[in-house]
Amino acid sequence: MDDPQPDGLNTARPGLRFSSSVTLVVIPLMIAGIWLLENYLLAGTTRLFQHMDLPGLVLYTALAGILVGIIIPIVRIRAAFLSGAINMFQIGFRSARRTGATVILTTVTCAAVFLFTNIPGSGPDPGETAALFLLLLPVSAAAVMICWVLIGTHIQAYVRCEGVVISVITGVVVTALVFALCLAALIPGQDIGNLFGGFFAAGCISAFFFFAVRDIYASIVVVTSCLITLLQSVIDPAYLVPVNPIVVFCGSAVIIAVIGIHGFLLRHYTTIMLPRQ
Repeated sequence: MDDPQPDGLNTARPGLRFSSSVTLVVIPLMIAGIWLLENYLLAGTTRLFQHMDLPGLVLYTALAGILVGIIIPIVRIRAAFLSGAINMFQIGFRSARRTGATVILTTVTCAAVFLFTNIPGSGPDPGETAALFLLLLPVSAAAVMICWVLIGTHIQAYVRCEGVVISVITGVVVTALVFALCLAALIPGQDIGNLFGGFFAAGCISAFFFFAVRDIYASIVVVTSCLITLLQSVIDPAYLVPVNPIVVFCGSAVIIAVIGIHGFLLRHYTTIMLPRQ
């Protein structure tokens, strides 16, 4: 009697598992490592955010904020689209109506939290807060793209067979740790323990928010608000008073890049939700 043949669908194939781990785990983490190195070289060693350097800010925005922070993650995400590992809803690019409502609600909530957690007169005025928001946009947009749109969705796809709870916990812990490591490289010479702890907490909050809401623009608002709270005391006021046109340009360029990527994906990829049986 012939021996029964193994079921190809139910038998683990080491080659495929290894290929999946490289695609969904190793490569996204390598991209995060490149971004960490850029943060250290372009911002950390030059003390970019502690001493005003407008040419350095433009260079950081172009390389760390747009090229490595937005374009390269999207190149990798396209491969995941083709394999069926992730879809448009999971990475947070949603309809304009839903995005607009989510961003407005998130912005109002973050503003209310900021007002209630700061002693009147101790924090920056609204104009300085707006300038600080624009200044930190290149960092926060790249962080959302790398940590959650890329690594978060890919890690969750890799452990999806373990169940929803494991997927969420793994996604939150891994992405918050990556976020904290990459952001700590921006501000050298500070109390690294407290700084890393603050970034890790902000990463956990941002991760839970992204996985719950799945909107990239609202997530950028949340991450930027967290960074304002953590970094407002170390940012050079020369960036903020008066609002510098280069700061406005860099913040606007990053948002335009995200919107451009959104439009590109909408033109080339469609996610169709099938009704449940």
